[in-house]
Amino acid sequence: MKDSKIRYRILMIVFFITALSFADRAVVSIASDAISEDFQIDGIVLGYIFSAFSLTYVIAQIPGGVLVDKFGPKRIHMILITVWTVLLLSHGITPWLPISIMATFFIILRALTGLVSAPMFSVNSRVVAEWFPVKERAFATSIYTSSQYLSIVLFAPLFGFISMRYDWSIIFWMMALAMGLILIIWIGYFKLPAEHPKTSETERLLILEKKVLQPEEKKLNVFDKKPVRQLLTNKMTIGIYIGQYCSAVINYFFMTWFPLYLINTFDVSIVQTSIYMIFPALGAFVGSLMAGFLSDRLLRRGYSHTFSRKLPITVGLIASSLIVSLLWIQSVVGAVICMTIVLWGRGFSGLGWTLVTETVSKQFIGIHSGIFNTFSNLSGITTPIVIGFLYELQQNFNGAILFIGIHSLLAIASYHLLVGKIQEFEIKFRVLEDS
Repeated sequence: MKDSKIRYRILMIVFFITALSFADRAVVSIASDAISEDFQIDGIVLGYIFSAFSLTYVIAQIPGGVLVDKFGPKRIHMILITVWTVLLLSHGITPWLPISIMATFFIILRALTGLVSAPMFSVNSRVVAEWFPVKERAFATSIYTSSQYLSIVLFAPLFGFISMRYDWSIIFWMMALAMGLILIIWIGYFKLPAEHPKTSETERLLILEKKVLQPEEKKLNVFDKKPVRQLLTNKMTIGIYIGQYCSAVINYFFMTWFPLYLINTFDVSIVQTSIYMIFPALGAFVGSLMAGFLSDRLLRRGYSHTFSRKLPITVGLIASSLIVSLLWIQSVVGAVICMTIVLWGRGFSGLGWTLVTETVSKQFIGIHSGIFNTFSNLSGITTPIVIGFLYELQQNFNGAILFIGIHSLLAIASYHLLVGKIQEFEIKFRVLEDS
């Protein structure tokens, strides 16, 4: 019997949900100049708008991961995408409000959106762990993580045109419609491998691989220490978390302040900026796919797990640190080329989510993902605010560029000095039989 490859269809659904979620974040970035003008706010308040999403996103990461572990990916996504759709519609009514409350209302909406979208990557990690064997996970993970960059490639020009020609609020109505459609697909098609009617026996056996050796989830009852505490006191996992925090600084600069960097430094329009953003995003997309393909290929050829995963991470972070070159670049074309290399590096180093699926057993992936993404999005809180203050202080982005470059080097140090050998961390627990 042939491999039915249903796992790739499931992965495509996850891909599009993730792409839409990052398109939601991109709207605020691309339309930031128009939003600032409509709300009559300065760079500091805009930094708060950028960070509002990440603040609640961080707070909800660990609880979200616990919910995914307890209730499963299908039910959690079904509820959250429904609420998410309503919130997107609510964003669209902001321009109709009195100007005195526009910014406050928008900050609240961004915070609520961060809250409901928090479990998304925990769901993604769990789906990959359930549907893909170990030797395919890096590439599968790179597919859905690369969607954050492809969403810029696909939507940035459209968003820029609508924002300049019509009104930025229309974009949120469009995304609400798209999110509603993807919700229907998710409810109708997603099931676990053992339950999916179109999964062949060949594919089921391929997916199971080593999973059959793992203990049954229903018998996990008593922990020697809370899983969160165990993960936060393990040198390898804490190194992965810190490395993700530092490397994510680049993402948040690109997703928040980079459009304004181009507009204010090189005096380009919103439409031009949205077009320029395509190239770094495309670089990151390609880098992410390249890393997943190369890492899995190295693993299949017999290289160690540690070498296969760390090589792309290290090379990518070195490329990302080249962002400091922006200090000497004087043209918008040069800046875009530089950021394309930097974002390619960020994509190429983005195997952190693969490590999440490989460094704990599958029943703990939700909570491990939650902690990992908490650290990632702490960067989403600090980076926009710090850059906002640095920009207001200096009236340029030089301090921000140095801030980002230093964090790339700190990420390299974390992966090599703390993480060490990449292997499954055994969370200690006692097993009780079902009553």
